[in-house]
Amino acid sequence: MGRLYESHHEEEKYETNKNIPMLFLLGEFSGESNHAWLNPKNHTSNSKLLKFPELEDQTECLASGFGWLLIQSRNTSSLFFFNPFTSQRINLPYHRSIITAAAFSASPTSPDCIVFTYRIPSVFGVRIDTLLVGQETWTRHVFMRDPSLFGGSIQAIYNKGCFYCVDPYGKIATFDAKLRTWNIVRGNGFERARSYFFEFNGEIFAVEKKSDSTFAEKLERLKVEGGTYGWEKVDLGCLGDDVTLFLGPYGSCAVPGLSNVVGMEKKKVFVADYRPQSKCLMYNKSNGFGMVADAGFFSWWYAPIWIQSS
Repeated sequence: MGRLYESHHEEEKYETNKNIPMLFLLGEFSGESNHAWLNPKNHTSNSKLLKFPELEDQTECLASGFGWLLIQSRNTSSLFFFNPFTSQRINLPYHRSIITAAAFSASPTSPDCIVFTYRIPSVFGVRIDTLLVGQETWTRHVFMRDPSLFGGSIQAIYNKGCFYCVDPYGKIATFDAKLRTWNIVRGNGFERARSYFFEFNGEIFAVEKKSDSTFAEKLERLKVEGGTYGWEKVDLGCLGDDVTLFLGPYGSCAVPGLSNVVGMEKKKVFVADYRPQSKCLMYNKSNGFGMVADAGFFSWWYAPIWIQSS
């Protein structure tokens, strides 16, 4: 059963506007216990490194959402939720499987939070494990499928009762949490990999990462017509006049209503993990100008994770 802990360490808390996602720099390797925040509002990191006893083991972030991180310990393979804003931790039952992608449907403090994990296909088929937070055991689902039809999922997001998995070749598969069914999506435009996926107003969007590590200005929206899926190219403006994108390898999101926040007036797109020596690109759509945040101190072993205070 999930258990809630709250740290009372004396480290400085980082103040932020709850509406603005922050970039949490998670030290993942060599027992690294130092971490930091990067504020997209003024494109600077806080001067003081933070220590979280909850993250002292070598850890890996599997997913981010609803103000929480889904973390796996590399030393013990244990899984837990962690809120870096409050230092709360919720332990999950032991999970005996290699995880290649994961997602969750709601805040882990809610009674209907489902955790979803995906394991790379093998000759035995596709393996998916789910957990309703609060239960003591995981539920395993095995689907006998040709592994060539869908590769190892690199991203997973939740939308309208389904978990969407994306493989390295652009193909999509869905797992219905209620019906417990696995479906490989068939349609046009699934032969090309896409880098960033997010849900906004009940729809799924993708943004392509360009070869120069910036991003394509066009979005793609997942459409379903007559049971057939496909990608439709759309402008950033389709999200609304005042929507800011936060794109990253551990989760992406679209946040409305930030143009009235001082320092955020013209910043429309933030891309985490822009270059090895920096962690965030800020892009002004109105003039096409991009600016890299000064986070060079935090090298490649710091994972850049967007997280919004709930």
